[in-house]
Amino acid sequence: MRIQGLNWYAEGEQDLGKGLLKLLDSRLVPPNIWFGSDGENYVRGLLGLVQDGLFSEARNLYYWPAGYPILMWGITLLFKGNLFLALSILQSLFYAVVCTYFVEQLWKTRVRKIALPVALILSLNPTLALSSIVVGYESIVASCLLLSVALLISYAKEVQKNLLDKKIILAATSFSVASFLQPRVIALAIVFLVVWGLAFFRLKTFSLFLALYLSISFFTSGALALRNYKAMEFVAVSTNLGVTMNIGAGKGASGGYVNNPRGVVCPDPEDGKSRGEKNIAQQDSEVVKCVLKWYLKNPTESMRLFWNKTVFYWSPWFGPLANGTMGRNPWLEVHPLKETIKTQSGFEMVAGGFGKAVSWAWILGNVIFLFMGWRVLWIFGGIERLWGTSALAMILTNWLISLATIGDHRFRIPTMTLSLTLQVIALFGFRLIERGSRNSQGEAVLWPLLHWKRKSETDNLLP
Repeated sequence: MRIQGLNWYAEGEQDLGKGLLKLLDSRLVPPNIWFGSDGENYVRGLLGLVQDGLFSEARNLYYWPAGYPILMWGITLLFKGNLFLALSILQSLFYAVVCTYFVEQLWKTRVRKIALPVALILSLNPTLALSSIVVGYESIVASCLLLSVALLISYAKEVQKNLLDKKIILAATSFSVASFLQPRVIALAIVFLVVWGLAFFRLKTFSLFLALYLSISFFTSGALALRNYKAMEFVAVSTNLGVTMNIGAGKGASGGYVNNPRGVVCPDPEDGKSRGEKNIAQQDSEVVKCVLKWYLKNPTESMRLFWNKTVFYWSPWFGPLANGTMGRNPWLEVHPLKETIKTQSGFEMVAGGFGKAVSWAWILGNVIFLFMGWRVLWIFGGIERLWGTSALAMILTNWLISLATIGDHRFRIPTMTLSLTLQVIALFGFRLIERGSRNSQGEAVLWPLLHWKRKSETDNLLP
């Protein structure tokens, strides 16, 4: 079935469409493209780059991170008017290559019998597979996070654990690419690299490991901050954090995008400098501080919002519990229930008690199978425990970030490759345990900073 994209002229984006047709080769630009959430804003950022260069003052290049528009700008320079075709092909190809590499690494571990089901779920999952054709960063970030775990598995199987191994460099680079598109990935990079370093290095080398590879991971975010300083004279990667956090906070807020007209009412600064005289980044920082103070002063209301955000984060793409910005998910265009909800009886089924029961089953099943899959890998020990823990750490960190900002099911897409893998392992993993697979020969992970061992037991580790 053909998935129809969004028409610029039918969606009230005439100026956006005409701008692209002028700046690109109109003969090669398709009349329909698939915008993900914020897709128009990324394209407007692209227009600013094409018109004014890297240090354009276009609002869409500092309110949102400029990474994805810069990526599209580079593709425009290489492929001219084939921008959107090239973008979808490159994103899809990157996702396919990373999934193949990850499954190949799984095949070399003691859970190799699960490699095929994982390959099928990653390649056939409609949300992930179709996200690669969308104008949006999510597919690339999901691929980068999966790549980092695959590289960790490959590194763990090496006899000598070198500090300057190319696999660690590539993993840090993948985080750098991901944080270029979505800066919140930096938090995921920190927890992932901490787990990696604890598993293989003693204290001195662990410190060097973190300093070196966090620097690589932070590099592109720092470059975006420098771009904004050159263009706007403030140091910030983006200036929408305060706005996003404030949508999900405040008395009467839902934690999502509904029932929240004001958020937290933040007073004017008391340092004698009016809000109008402060730069945009300073104003955004003040809102962030204001919202955090509100959470601390209102613990009961905060817990209610955190629960709501959890429900929204894990909610289905549509239904009575859904909340977020996945309305443009291409999967919804061909979803079998799309036609059903057009009838009164179908709508009542989906939005009523039956729909709520299915939605809650979806949410609870997601979380339960996630931890069950991690538990299977924990029982295996060795490399399996290591990569399962690193994957879970990134998933939980991404979840916690959503609690601090806003409940949106779109925010879980970057870690969906990891959560789906753990959930598949939950379905099949206990069979492997029952058949004794965990007792087969596997590579040991010594965790020298967590378990003191005699030097003879860790002589393959750096000092």
